[in-house]
Amino acid sequence: MKIIKILLILLIFSSCKNRTEYVRTKIILSEIDNLKSKSEIEKFIQKSDTNYRSYELKNLQDFDRGFGGDSLNKILANKLNVKINYKKVDFDNNGYTDLLAIGDNHTCYGEAEKSCSFSPIVIMNYGKNKTKVFNIDLDRGKAIVPKVEFVDTQPFLVIYQNKLTDWQKKTYSVSKTILTFKFGDFIEYNANPKSNKITKIEFETSGCFGTCPVYNLTLNRDSLSTFDARHYNFNKNREIAYEKQEGVFTTSINKMEFDKLEEILNYCDFENLSSEYSVMHTDDQTGNLKVIFNNGKVKTVHDYGMIGTNGLKILYEKLAELRFNQKWRKK
Repeated sequence: MKIIKILLILLIFSSCKNRTEYVRTKIILSEIDNLKSKSEIEKFIQKSDTNYRSYELKNLQDFDRGFGGDSLNKILANKLNVKINYKKVDFDNNGYTDLLAIGDNHTCYGEAEKSCSFSPIVIMNYGKNKTKVFNIDLDRGKAIVPKVEFVDTQPFLVIYQNKLTDWQKKTYSVSKTILTFKFGDFIEYNANPKSNKITKIEFETSGCFGTCPVYNLTLNRDSLSTFDARHYNFNKNREIAYEKQEGVFTTSINKMEFDKLEEILNYCDFENLSSEYSVMHTDDQTGNLKVIFNNGKVKTVHDYGMIGTNGLKILYEKLAELRFNQKWRKK
């Protein structure tokens, strides 16, 4: 009996010792810390990114667009006690205060008097006057309730949303997505990511109503990879590039780049994601992703709109970057 007790104590001690604790970085004061009034915050957002030059802070209770579930969103916001339109917190623990803002970007034509452009954003602060704006509404325009929540002093961006569960009965359930800032963007938090080994990644994009880049990537860890550039990868001129094949290229993918893709796939728990995602609007682009693990397991995801999850969105961006940051040789 004594031996069992000793083993249990050692096991508990070992698990505590190996646990990674969140150590909060001391805040380094910056411009965001000095913002006090509504107008000061709005001006800061407007100068941070020209895409938000008309940004106006508004509470969730102020939005009444007649669509997008704003009436239900107000009820949800009140239930969650979200009655403010900004929050300062250090999401990436780099010592600089970031800014979560809820507002109207006023990009709806002919709707000057209405809160029509729901734009919840986060301004990430990298110090030395370097900032970047992130739109945190994945399917832009949909009503969500963003909130900062803490676990053992670690801040997380939590997205609450009403999800339709029965169209005929018009019944809804509330979804909760916990996001952390990792891989240069907000991603679904995973406390215990796996360490699966991946041998091959295949990614294919379709066209859209516009000049979305159409291409195939076949990425191999230990052999040549292929980039089949079909349309609008190098030339966005619709009349010149339409239906013009741009070439097939090969290279050995940089090991660090492949390892990073593997890390993202493991962090977003790719093997357990849904096999299909779809946005409600039309004329968007489709991404087809296939991953082959070293144990022979194959997982595919069909994603119309290419925003199935925050993790997938990050992965698609990294894959798109590979078209131009590797030493491709034309066949």
